[in-house]
Amino acid sequence: MERIPVFAPYIGVDTLKHLTDALDVGWLGMGATTKDFEERIQTFLETDRIVVATNTGTSALHIALLAAGLQPGDEVIVPSFDYVADHQAIRLAGGVPVMCDIRDDNLGIDVEKAASLVTDRTRAIIPLHFAGIPCDQAGVYALANKHGLRVIEDAMHGFGTRIDGRRIGSYGDICTYSFDPVKIVTSIDGGCVVLKSEQEAEHLQRMRFLGVNKETSLRYKNKRAWDYDVHCDGFRYHLTNIMASVGVSQIKRAEEFISTRQAVCRAYSNAFRTLDGVRVPATDFTDVSPFIYSLRVLDGRREALIAHMDACGIDVGIHFIPVHKHTHFANCRRSDMSVTDKVVEEVLTLPLHSRMAPEAVERVIDGVTSFFGASAAVPAYSRRTAAV
Repeated sequence: MERIPVFAPYIGVDTLKHLTDALDVGWLGMGATTKDFEERIQTFLETDRIVVATNTGTSALHIALLAAGLQPGDEVIVPSFDYVADHQAIRLAGGVPVMCDIRDDNLGIDVEKAASLVTDRTRAIIPLHFAGIPCDQAGVYALANKHGLRVIEDAMHGFGTRIDGRRIGSYGDICTYSFDPVKIVTSIDGGCVVLKSEQEAEHLQRMRFLGVNKETSLRYKNKRAWDYDVHCDGFRYHLTNIMASVGVSQIKRAEEFISTRQAVCRAYSNAFRTLDGVRVPATDFTDVSPFIYSLRVLDGRREALIAHMDACGIDVGIHFIPVHKHTHFANCRRSDMSVTDKVVEEVLTLPLHSRMAPEAVERVIDGVTSFFGASAAVPAYSRRTAAV
């Protein structure tokens, strides 16, 4: 029986057509297709804010911090229950990551504990919308406004998630997204920064292309500048036409992908909610664009469930190993980590794909419920409801 992977990027005929067309144009670097992708992101997010595409989500975080004015030695509050990219980006920008615990309900940053970490050197806060589920965004902005902090939202997990009807990134301070190989929308690899300030956006556009002053406006027309100046430090962080062509094809189907993922997540939660020994995510997924489905396995039984799922031919994962447990960041200042240290022993990532077949969903449900000695519930996700 074929194994079910945790992640399975969907690259269809439509994506291959976009990729071939981009290759046929012959302009492989950043160009008109990059601009097209940025504009489609803008439309999808239902905003007139400026979108600056980059080659990775980590690149987006790095230059977003620089555009926000981070100076060497400035502190940035960030959850430890996170991928290390945020913390590495802070270090790359010259800052100091200060790690905060999370809430037990949405696994987002604990604003009260974050408040206790603020000093006269604190300049920014990076909240993560874990698994696409919103953190306490209102609380984060209230804290930031009180202390004059910049907010750089890490929405890498939630492309399309809404809060009070508005998509994350369509308002607020600065927002970053990822389009890496396993995200809801992929450009093979890539990311973007979404922000309001034209001045900061221009700075971002220069930084992503080695500080050169004319490259963006000309390259958006598939042209080069032969008389240019360099205005600032910069990097090769631009998104190429080739990568953007994949992103364009994917974003056209983003609503379909999100709908499928929501249906899978609801099927999981409906099947697992009544099981003793697990906790399902605290959402009905109506406004959530889920990147992963994170089940919490209680009473120290997670490792046994992992072995059981492996025997069933089903891959699972763990998101995340907290950053304060990594050698390189072990000495960073941090809050009490009681929730993080508990949650990391419970979380288990189940397979979730944008084109997941009903049979695969049923196998995952069977695998989990059989471990707990229960009969598998008939999932709400079926051939009639899934966009497959």
